[in-house]
Amino acid sequence: MLPFTPDILFSNLAHYNREVWPVAVLAYVLGLAAVALAFRPVAGGSRAVALVTAAAWVWVGAAYHLTYFATINFAAPLYGAVFIAQGALLAWTGAVRGKLRFAVRGDPFGWAGLGLVAFAMAVYPLVAPVEGHGWAGVPLFGLAPAPTAIFTLGMLLLTAGRAPVHLAVIPLLWSLAGGATAWILGITAGLTLPLAGLVGFGLVLWKNRRARLGAAA
Repeated sequence: MLPFTPDILFSNLAHYNREVWPVAVLAYVLGLAAVALAFRPVAGGSRAVALVTAAAWVWVGAAYHLTYFATINFAAPLYGAVFIAQGALLAWTGAVRGKLRFAVRGDPFGWAGLGLVAFAMAVYPLVAPVEGHGWAGVPLFGLAPAPTAIFTLGMLLLTAGRAPVHLAVIPLLWSLAGGATAWILGITAGLTLPLAGLVGFGLVLWKNRRARLGAAA
């Protein structure tokens, strides 16, 4: 049994969205800029993309989980720590060590990555109004955990060569946890989250296998 209902969850999100506005605008500008840099790679661009994605995870962990979600869920501090850890991993791997190279390719992985990014930023937020909870409590990329996780899986599919699998594990686990929450609460539209997570993670593994076989050949 969860310590909140769908009404409480979306009301909490609505309060959070109002309090942090206009951070949502900045998050979407930076998210779209990250995608643009993947389309037109420039010097330092991949490090910037990694930093944007890392910052989104740290923000969600600190501002949402530790500050707002913690008022309705006793497990939120643990979630916050996990999200901050994921942000640190992204920053270390992509920004500090430069192990991520983002470059959109016209192959199935590139198209799938762009599809997941679009789903995270434009489609998944509709879960609130679709479920009859209005627009105020929409889960937004960079502010809410679910779209941030799916965005990350999409961006990993836009990397050149192999994508570090350890960066996809936490997004997958969150998508499954979020899907379980949606199932328990009866939020039908939220069940798209674990589907997107499983597809994204599976494609990351497939992409890496293709890259490994290509290198061997």
